[in-house]
Amino acid sequence: MNPIRSEIPLLEGERWWGGAGGDGERQPYGAGDSPRVDLRTAGFTSSPLLVSSRGRYVWSERPFGYEFRGGRLLLDSDAEQIAPVRAGETLRDAYLAAARAHLRFDGRVPPDVFFALPQWNNWIEIFLRGVNQRSADDYTAELAASGFPCGVCMMDGFWMSHQGSYEFFAKDFPDPKGMVARMRAHGWTPLIWTAHFVSPDSREYKRLRFHEKLGGLDHLAYRAKPGSHDAAVVRWWSGVSAVYDLTKPEAAAFYARTLRDFAAEYGLAGFKFDAGDPRFFVEDCRFHDEAAEPVDYARLYAELAAREFPYHEIRTSWKCGGLPLVTRLNDRAHAWTGPGAQDTAIPQIVAAGLLGCPYSVADMVGGGLEVSFVGREIDERLFVRSAALQALLPMMQFSAAPWRHLSPEGVALCRAFADLHVAFAPYILECARHAAATGEPIVRAMEYEFPGQGFARPMQQFMLGPRWLVAPVLSPDDTVAVELPAGRWRDDLGAVHDGPTTLRLSGVPLSRLPRYELAGPPAAGRPGQTQNEK
Repeated sequence: MNPIRSEIPLLEGERWWGGAGGDGERQPYGAGDSPRVDLRTAGFTSSPLLVSSRGRYVWSERPFGYEFRGGRLLLDSDAEQIAPVRAGETLRDAYLAAARAHLRFDGRVPPDVFFALPQWNNWIEIFLRGVNQRSADDYTAELAASGFPCGVCMMDGFWMSHQGSYEFFAKDFPDPKGMVARMRAHGWTPLIWTAHFVSPDSREYKRLRFHEKLGGLDHLAYRAKPGSHDAAVVRWWSGVSAVYDLTKPEAAAFYARTLRDFAAEYGLAGFKFDAGDPRFFVEDCRFHDEAAEPVDYARLYAELAAREFPYHEIRTSWKCGGLPLVTRLNDRAHAWTGPGAQDTAIPQIVAAGLLGCPYSVADMVGGGLEVSFVGREIDERLFVRSAALQALLPMMQFSAAPWRHLSPEGVALCRAFADLHVAFAPYILECARHAAATGEPIVRAMEYEFPGQGFARPMQQFMLGPRWLVAPVLSPDDTVAVELPAGRWRDDLGAVHDGPTTLRLSGVPLSRLPRYELAGPPAAGRPGQTQNEK
């Protein structure tokens, strides 16, 4: 079947956000030609929605491919001709109209603890020290003694003997109930890693697949070969596995019940739901619902997390705008710039918010890509700047232990930024509840809040709700250019600035996160200017 091509001429100066949240660093689109994005395999936070700075949006119930070329938005769909909807004049007009028409905001918010206190995930440390109970317990004890605040504490992957086994590998985890109890004893909310895979030839696989022989239930996806009743085996980053068929209601219910029983047995509050990427299911996977595409699997996986476990984290979602999902960006490298580096976090969180997913965490402070930490020294300046970046995002998550990798001064700075997040928690929670009621993002593009002032372009500053402009330092040379819109702004040092103006800050100390509170309209007779500051 040939795709249906829709061509939408761009309006003068029009820029677009949305589609694939993981492609946020290329957004907004429209200033020039851009590579094609296929939403059928985009993964991470994605949705069939694009919104423009000129008050238009496009939506389809099914995934489409898109690219910008020659001053046009080109859309390829297997389902329909797609036409833009004119909702108003601004990015906010476009997004809010799309949210009212297509997203599922109903007032529900993830539990307060996700926003109110930094989260801790032991992934980097157990990877470096060994995936076993001793390293996990050491992390818990060290965190408790560190003076850092903690709300949610996550046990990351490889705690089981094989995929699909909801039992701890006894040799490495002799007392898992005690391990979780020790997390709870500090007042933390414990979560644990999971994924929807089942190791081939395991006891669980046989129980799920060969129902006629073992009295179990047939809950696995089939191979795509017509007429095949063999279970599909998909390749993912941890090997090859069969997969629960979540398009089959009985299979989804069985999977959810398995998770609930496991959580209850060990005292866990919920799960870090990993994987779900549509690309895993493209080649040789057929679902019970024959009309389902791989993106539908990602949607069902995220919906299960939101429905069954208020305490959760989800890595991949499709068309889930409005749900109370704690969404995680892709694994961040321990690097200043480049693919998946620290400077991609802000544009990706902005993009996720404009897809209706405002409750986002930017992976882990300093990076969550484990290979970034192997055989190299931690860049202390990068680590501290990463902590500053996350301090005024909706959620903040640590993994690599500052007390193991940083100087005492670096540890103190990270703790100060964790405390800053706690201090801002009431405002962040206010923004989260407003998002749940209206759909408005927590982290907002400058163009969203200040249309027509020249902000419809890639930027490394953002608005936290309507009041705070945040401009993290994301360069190793300790400089940042802060572009203040029209208005009167009070900075974190107490100085007042009248916008529009650009502040070029140099020699910004590691202890500072430049931030500016909107204090009122600009003073009369104060034209915009460029200022250099130390």
